[in-house]
Amino acid sequence: FENTFEERTYRGGKMAVGISEVEIIKPRTDKREYRRIILSNSLEVLLISDPDTDKAAASMNVSIGYFCDPEGLEGLAHFLEHMLFYASEKYPVEDSYSKYITEVLPLLLLTLGNLYWLTAFLGMLDNQHGGSTNAYTSAEHTNFYFDINADCLDDALDR
Repeated sequence: FENTFEERTYRGGKMAVGISEVEIIKPRTDKREYRRIILSNSLEVLLISDPDTDKAAASMNVSIGYFCDPEGLEGLAHFLEHMLFYASEKYPVEDSYSKYITEVLPLLLLTLGNLYWLTAFLGMLDNQHGGSTNAYTSAEHTNFYFDINADCLDDALDR
């Protein structure tokens, strides 16, 4: 295959994006659009556009799993999977990634003159970003994935 690179602006910064000339085979009944790109850091991305949905999703697979754990450090790949959800230099608040994806608006409930903030159970009914997130570690892969309301995708990817 052949790659050509274009310079794109994303969140105020420049990024080289390789457009790959790879034919993506799909069933005739699949109306979604597919495109493969390669980022300047060599990350390969498969973009899928489905105009009939109000959701967006992303998944990242790393070809490292628990078979790669060093002797004496069994469980390291799974441990690192969990660590990626905690914080980053840009978003230093612990668990801000998961909280953003699944963020709920507090609901107010007025009962017998008392004001209750419900964010756990009833908050699920008013999920502002509409998302969920998870990850798994297998023998040879670690995969991170989320879904979110389509209008929140850019901010979710930035995290």
